[in-house]
Amino acid sequence: MNKTPVIIISGFLGSGKTTLLLRLLAYAKAQRWSTAVIMNEMGEMDVDGAVISGDMPDVPVEKLLDGCICCTKRGELELAMDNQLKRSPDLILIETTGVANPQLILEDLAKPALAERISIARKVAVVDAGKMLEYNSFFASDRTLVRTLRGQIAFADTILLNKAGDCDAKMLRKVTAAVQNMNGTAKLRLTDYAHINEAEVFGAVPLPPRNQGGMASGSAAGTSFSLGHMETAEPGATAAQTNSHAASPALAEKTAGLAPDPSVAQDRLQERHAHHHDDGSSRSPLHTHRDPNEPTSYAGLDSLTLSLPDLFLPPGSFSAGMQELEAFFQGVTGLLRAKGYIRLDSGSVLVQWAGGKLEHKTSSLPLQRGYLTLIGSGLDKPRITEEWDRRMRSITR
Repeated sequence: MNKTPVIIISGFLGSGKTTLLLRLLAYAKAQRWSTAVIMNEMGEMDVDGAVISGDMPDVPVEKLLDGCICCTKRGELELAMDNQLKRSPDLILIETTGVANPQLILEDLAKPALAERISIARKVAVVDAGKMLEYNSFFASDRTLVRTLRGQIAFADTILLNKAGDCDAKMLRKVTAAVQNMNGTAKLRLTDYAHINEAEVFGAVPLPPRNQGGMASGSAAGTSFSLGHMETAEPGATAAQTNSHAASPALAEKTAGLAPDPSVAQDRLQERHAHHHDDGSSRSPLHTHRDPNEPTSYAGLDSLTLSLPDLFLPPGSFSAGMQELEAFFQGVTGLLRAKGYIRLDSGSVLVQWAGGKLEHKTSSLPLQRGYLTLIGSGLDKPRITEEWDRRMRSITR
């Protein structure tokens, strides 16, 4: 029996996993490989899965929400895999939550019912180069979580030090040394916005040579992404034009001696855009999973979901609303990640906050109501909700 190859993508909150997943899916589409995705999110509302479904509507996505497939959702992984395997895809990609222990996922995938049908083809870890050392220090008192973060790196055969453009040369040397100390055998690539040579990722994966069109390696020509920082192929652009990545001299100088992937776009967009939200009700699923007898995914992290009514901002007030939102996020003690969708009179907007930075992008996702998921350590939910209500009243009145 031919086994279906599986690629696992792990990495801490906001490191760029979904961005990488979109790139790999676009490349697979250009090669005419059929793909299936299992998307696991810590929050109770679907955000990243909706991004995939919006950008790649032909790709079947099994969405496991409000828990980790390595602990509270552990029993659901086998069913999700079975559902996708029934579709007979050429490839299955799994994106874990940002606090998942991938070793536990590997254990579940090694069970006889799945092991005879799949093969683990690639294990990729995405690391926020600018935040990795900070997170290790921030969570130093939580040994379980620190082990999880380090375990994400140790399990991988390919590691992306992502958002490298945010780091100076000294920081990159420190982070590179730390990662190599945790995993000295994995391929290490310095990237921005998860720009990697996709052909290298798929190189050892047993996939059929279905592309008859001679598509060049790299991001698929003609495929567009909804994330604002991802490039879209211009009408009439050739594959070579779309896939060419000119290295930034500044980043090339910073990464000298660190062996960045020469095929990767090393220039980082300089402009980051802010976002916008509204007041709403809160649901607060607490996620803590500890088992003293086995490695766990994370401990002590909370998620808070805000349901958002439509925002009808007066003309010229959008920027002010974005500034209010950014100030709100910056003021939430322990906040690590925020993501969601809002509805404006002009349409839907995808909001992403990670690593202290806020981005937004218009979305084609049809929404009945906006929502926002906050993930962090020791979140004071009543206080956060009260402050949110106050700020949103000031924006919309």
